[in-house]
Amino acid sequence: ERPEQSLQDVPVDRASKKRSRGRKTSKAPKQRSFEETSKKDKQKSSLEKEEKTAVLHTNQASTRTSINTVDEPSKHFSRAAKRAQVKVFVEQTLKKGVQGLIAEFKAMKRVNDFTKMTEFVAQIPEGRNRYKDVGCLDNDRVILKIGPVSYIHANYVSTPVNPKRFICTQAPLPKTCPDFWYMVVQEKSVAILMLCNFVEQNAKKCAEYFPTEEGTPLEFEDVVVTLKKQEQFPFPFETKVKIMVRQLEVSVPGQPVHSCFHYHWMDWPDRGVPEADLAPVALLARLKENTAPIIVHCSAGIGRTGSIVLIEHAMELLHQPSPLLEIKDYLVELRKQRNNSIQTEHQYLYIHQVLLLYLKKTKYLDDSVTPYLDVFTKDYVAATRGF
Repeated sequence: ERPEQSLQDVPVDRASKKRSRGRKTSKAPKQRSFEETSKKDKQKSSLEKEEKTAVLHTNQASTRTSINTVDEPSKHFSRAAKRAQVKVFVEQTLKKGVQGLIAEFKAMKRVNDFTKMTEFVAQIPEGRNRYKDVGCLDNDRVILKIGPVSYIHANYVSTPVNPKRFICTQAPLPKTCPDFWYMVVQEKSVAILMLCNFVEQNAKKCAEYFPTEEGTPLEFEDVVVTLKKQEQFPFPFETKVKIMVRQLEVSVPGQPVHSCFHYHWMDWPDRGVPEADLAPVALLARLKENTAPIIVHCSAGIGRTGSIVLIEHAMELLHQPSPLLEIKDYLVELRKQRNNSIQTEHQYLYIHQVLLLYLKKTKYLDDSVTPYLDVFTKDYVAATRGF
């Protein structure tokens, strides 16, 4: 994220390019249905035939977690019932189209009501806020009960299955690195998602708050963070996305040593989107058994962070009897917990495109919508190219 005003006053290149958005108006050629394609590719498709797993070694036990991205949206009721629910969401999305979704997003203005962010305002002189125009709401704010300070720019965020499914937070500053780790230990979080890099477009976006070399711990006052091992995330399909997984141990005064996993998404562009595929679905599937809050941050903790949160929110609804409604409704609720989440129309489009790709892969789309989905995808690519 790159808000308008940075406390660090780092110059950032804000150049953007206008892109043409072409729509295909002629009738699309007849294509094989997803079911027919599936029959032909059944034996070679790892997504449709194989359930790949990853073993997470926590400080208590080894947990075998599926990262299969094509589980049926729900096993609690009939497939026909879920198809009927999904059909409404898909038809609404395709009817709006890319330009309609852009207009919808722009109509949801981002505002800062600092009367609801009193502690954020009080902390400005203390230098614990990364950006002065990215506030932290008093409600749902994480309050530190261990460590020397109680404030951290972080909010609990709910999803259908857990009232504290996520903690959305800003990237640590040099001054707040120990506060971040006190929060991890306090909340017993075993998963941290980092969606930014330390430096982006020549601007500092995050402090180095974890070690990247084994055998070289990082110390922040009385906090010690040690890297135990690291490896690339094992996607069960081809993707350009690169995620580094690190097992860390954290030691803070007065608490047992805490083990957690750090997932660093290394190529999600600032204020932009990665190439749309099922990478976020696979990542979130690996974390679905976690009951402690999943800590997720980018730079400001609202743009890329909000995108991941809304995708998870939708995925949980697809595995429940509740219908998946319009994403704008969930964004409104998200912003009540983490102010100004989702910064750009490209991020808003990305959420929709990922969900449509997932529903296509799981064969929850009727063949009749295939030509319209193809048009939507082409418009999406045109609208997000270069961002």
